[in-house]
Amino acid sequence: MISITWYKSDTTAMLKTGTFKTALLILLLVTAPVHYTFSQLYYSENIADSSYFLSLNSELAFNSNRITNSFAGAFYKREFLDNDIKTNAAERLWADNNLLGYQFNTNLYLNIPGKKNNLNYYIGLEHRSLMELRFNRNFFQLVFFGNNHFTGDFLALKGLSLTYLNFQQLKAGINKTWMTKKSKHVLTAGIGFNNGQNLLDYELPYGTLFTQQDAEYLNLDLNIKMQRSDTSNSKFGAENGWGFSADLGYAYQDENNLFEFQLEDIGFIRWKKNSQRYDKDTILYFDGIDMSNLLDIKGETISGSGADSILNAFAFSKTANAFNQMIPMRLYLSYKRFFFKKWLSLSLSMNHYFFSLYKPQLRFVPSVNIPVKNSVISIAPLVEVGGYGRFNCGLGISAMINKKFYIEVQTGYLNAYIRPEKSAGVGGYISIIKTL
Repeated sequence: MISITWYKSDTTAMLKTGTFKTALLILLLVTAPVHYTFSQLYYSENIADSSYFLSLNSELAFNSNRITNSFAGAFYKREFLDNDIKTNAAERLWADNNLLGYQFNTNLYLNIPGKKNNLNYYIGLEHRSLMELRFNRNFFQLVFFGNNHFTGDFLALKGLSLTYLNFQQLKAGINKTWMTKKSKHVLTAGIGFNNGQNLLDYELPYGTLFTQQDAEYLNLDLNIKMQRSDTSNSKFGAENGWGFSADLGYAYQDENNLFEFQLEDIGFIRWKKNSQRYDKDTILYFDGIDMSNLLDIKGETISGSGADSILNAFAFSKTANAFNQMIPMRLYLSYKRFFFKKWLSLSLSMNHYFFSLYKPQLRFVPSVNIPVKNSVISIAPLVEVGGYGRFNCGLGISAMINKKFYIEVQTGYLNAYIRPEKSAGVGGYISIIKTL
């Protein structure tokens, strides 16, 4: 008998196996939204809302609450990961609930001023991509060190999840503005049509792996759930699902204060009938494959009962039908206070996505606003905690020209660029608004 079991600790050798490549790909895809894209469906203090204007906003971001930039960068570039690099990364991990996330958002909006009653209308297009992974320390060690460190023990793999989502939105809505003494109020309401491009959603609520002390057998106990959209076409704009969403917003502004409330993407996508849902709860005992004749491996051992036992253990109970899935719903609260005739402003905001692994994020932004003729140039350092990461700081620079043109560029990851071995975060945000 030849006993075949995964008992490698050398990463280079493991790269040659399909199992490790699959795990590698999963980690690569989700190595998670950090900055929120300020789509112009809401009130903007930077451009007069009584005119036609176009706004383009785009964001690309990665963050993690435990994995650092140095490790993620080496992993992404497929550099050799020696034991010191892997050990240092493993020592930073929590026992459970380690997060990775990636997001790409971009949108284009047109503001249309109304002719009476202080009404403005908007219409826009958005594209959203989201990938997020939750894993525990045991999963990381199993992937990068193999199972030889866990012989004689039950390795717990509970609480693992992977989500990969792409969808587009067509939105339209209305802004109503009214004045009371020296203050301004703006109420926003809109609806959206959601096109589901593709979805992949894995969940492993519970799982254990036991490797016998002498590596003679493996015992695997897993509960796996999965749902995914139709895989025959997942290109940009593919119509694999549809749904609706709603947006609400309110803004209050006076001479020295600005308060904003936004509730965005209250909605869902119904994935079509060719979508698939998997569910499997299995226990597998594996002690190798009996090959009495190495020159003939086409016998009953592999093609018959041996193959059937492995297939039955890992095959999913599959159903093909439509299902509903909530899209990430965003809650945003912000308060800004102006000082010294608006030369200085201090802003504190909270941002959160429901139906996601995103954690509530707090952000503090002091800004120096420098008047230059009919323009204002702002320099704004920022500090934030939460989201998919722990702590990040960054810098934003913006310019407002005659209330007709506005541009902003920012990144929230200066600390991660300066000290990649201690921090995580890559990406940036740009916003351009132009009156017509």
